[in-house]
Formats: sequence, structure tokens, C-alpha cells
Amino acid sequence: MTSSGSKNAGVQLDAPGWAENLSFREEDGDYVTVMLLAAGLARIRDDRRRMDAGEHLTRTSAEQGLLPAPWRSGMTRLWWRFHTAGETPPRNDLELFELCRRPFREWPIALRLSVADIEESLLDGDELTPMAEQAARLSIRDVEAELVENLVFRELMLVAELNATDEAEVQTHYCELRRLLIDNPILTEAKVRRLTGRFPKHGRNGQPMLQRFIQAAYVHRASQGQVKIDVCDICGNPTQRGIDGCGTTGCTGRTTDLVIDAVGGYYVQHRATRRFFRDPGLVEARILDRLAEMSAERPISVEAWPGLDAYDIRVSFLSGRDVVEVWGADAKDQVSPGLLGLGFTWRPDPPCDRRFLVLPTHRADQPGYVADLRAELQGRVSGVSVVSEDAFVASVVARAEEVVER
Repeated sequence: MTSSGSKNAGVQLDAPGWAENLSFREEDGDYVTVMLLAAGLARIRDDRRRMDAGEHLTRTSAEQGLLPAPWRSGMTRLWWRFHTAGETPPRNDLELFELCRRPFREWPIALRLSVADIEESLLDGDELTPMAEQAARLSIRDVEAELVENLVFRELMLVAELNATDEAEVQTHYCELRRLLIDNPILTEAKVRRLTGRFPKHGRNGQPMLQRFIQAAYVHRASQGQVKIDVCDICGNPTQRGIDGCGTTGCTGRTTDLVIDAVGGYYVQHRATRRFFRDPGLVEARILDRLAEMSAERPISVEAWPGLDAYDIRVSFLSGRDVVEVWGADAKDQVSPGLLGLGFTWRPDPPCDRRFLVLPTHRADQPGYVADLRAELQGRVSGVSVVSEDAFVASVVARAEEVVER
């Protein structure tokens, strides 16, 4: 990444740690500050977890009692924003922690954030909010959750590649395993054994690669006999006992009982797997399923995660055996439209004629979300249409009918 010049409020944009393909403009200064604070909070959380687990940290910030560099940089930038606005800045870290628990609209200074983002905060009690998680992942690349995400992806790719004979089979395996994570927040031992038969290759230590993948993505819970688990009756995610409702963003389901037969135990998705693979994948799966039903009656061919996830969906419109047009779609379910627009990129291969950024219904219906996202995308990514999942499917239906009538 290269620096975009002196208009970026002194941020060293080519420094290690920033996510790839980010480009900042002068008006992005407050987003940069938010990302730095979020990255610092994520590092503080992860340090605390590791020390609670008995790990001795050798990083200077932990040994000397200093807070992480991103936090200090964010605090310095914020001090200048307060100073230039004629407001009294937070006097110490504790005051800034308290400020991070308040929605941005309640801060003494008016941050230049989107209409949707101004209602968010960085902390909910002592936990990072979804906004903070999204900001931290966009800015700094070594927080605990992203390490888990990368580990799951690496193990998934190893299973797909080692059990394949050619690139086409790698793609098929990749899609099957990605869909496994979306469709199965809970796995039984019996299903894992069946999957091991489907993907039999072993690693150097003799352990099935599939088992390594499952261990990276799931947490094993020992149990024997019938087990009753509280889950959502719509999305299937595990729910907290005594808590009414699902808790998954955009889901209106209620808690119900899932009864499984456990032989030795069962597997529940790791928190990071659920956050970075399953929950965002729910909108992808819904669209893919709807298009798959349509393809039996309409002249379209649907590919899931083409090019090993270059984007999410590729739709080819057919006239006989000829491809008339190709559409690509990338589905995104993120809390912040500003951060989504700031970090969104499009990989050009495999090519397509039209490109869509598809939002789940609960995001598209949120006041100001689509307008803020489109504004943030201007000048960053061209030729991408922002639509809801329903609008995208309707557009595919309309285009397929046009092709038939030709």
C-alpha cells in the first residue's frame, strides 16, 4: 500500500498492519482514529486473555505496562480533534475507555462518521462491539479473532487441496466445506466421521486433515447419550439459556431445543468461526439457495464462491449453450456502512459484466445505511451496484426472462 499524501492527518498509511487496498482521504480522518482505538482495544483484550491463561507476554507494551501503540496513536489523534474543536480531551486512559462505551453521537466533538455509524460505540461494558471488531480487523491484522479466522481458512484450504485431483475439484471441495460452516453451527461426532470418509487424506502426523479443520473451527464438548441444546428456531445458532431471542443480527428467531445423540461428544462452532464465517455466510447461503431453485426453470448457471472466493456468487445467463452475460455478487453483512465502504475491494478474476454489492434485508432496511455506503464507495470502487438481497434476486429473474425473450 502506498501513502495517499499529506492530507491524511499524518497517518503513515504504508506502515505494516493496515489491511491491504485501503486508501484514505482527508475526510476519512475520524474513521482512521476509530480504527486505531478499536485495534488498541482488541490488543488490550487479547493480552488480558493470554495473561489470564498463564502466558508470559514478551511484547514491550505488556512488560512495561504501556498500552498498545494503536491505542496511543488513536488517543493522540483524538486529543488534537478535541483541541481544535475547543473541547477538553479525555485526561487519561480511563476517561477514554468510558468515552468508548458511549455512542459516538454523545461524544463532546462531532466526529465525521456516517449517519448509521454515529449511533454505534466501541465498547459494550468490557466487550468489543461489532463495530469495534469490524474496525479492528480493517486496521490491524494480528488480533486474536483474525488469527483464528486465518487458521480456519488455512485448514479448510488444506483439506480441499489434498483431497483433490485437479483445480476444479479443489473448487468443489472448497464450496462444500464453506457451506459446512454456514449450515452447521453444531456437529455431531457421527457427522464428523462421515466427513472424514468423504475427505480421507491424512497429515504427516497421521491425523486426518479434516479433523484438524474441525478442531480449528469448532470446540469439542464431551458428552454421552442424548443432549439437549438451546438453539434458534430459524438460523440454528446456539442461544444463551434464559435469554429471550436469538442474538444473531437480523434474525427474529426464538430459542428452541435441539436434541442430538452424542457418542463421546459433539462440536460447537468457535466464536470467531461463527462471527467471520457462519453469520456473514447466512445471506450468501440464502441467495445461493434461491438462485439454485430458479436455475431449474430459467436459463442461468450459478457458481458459489468462484475463484476460491474471489467474490461470493457468479451468475451466467444462457442462451442455449452460449453465455449471454455474467453477473458477480459479493454479499456483505457488516454493522458499519462507512467501514464497509472504506475496506471494500473487488477482485477482477473471474471476470463478470456487472458487479453487485448485496446487503441482507436487515441492513438494507436500516435508515441511512445504503446512502452512506454508496457515498463511501464513490471514488474508491467504480461500477458496483449496491442492492438488497431481494432486489438482486429480482434483477436476476428479470434479466433471465429478457434472455428467454430474445
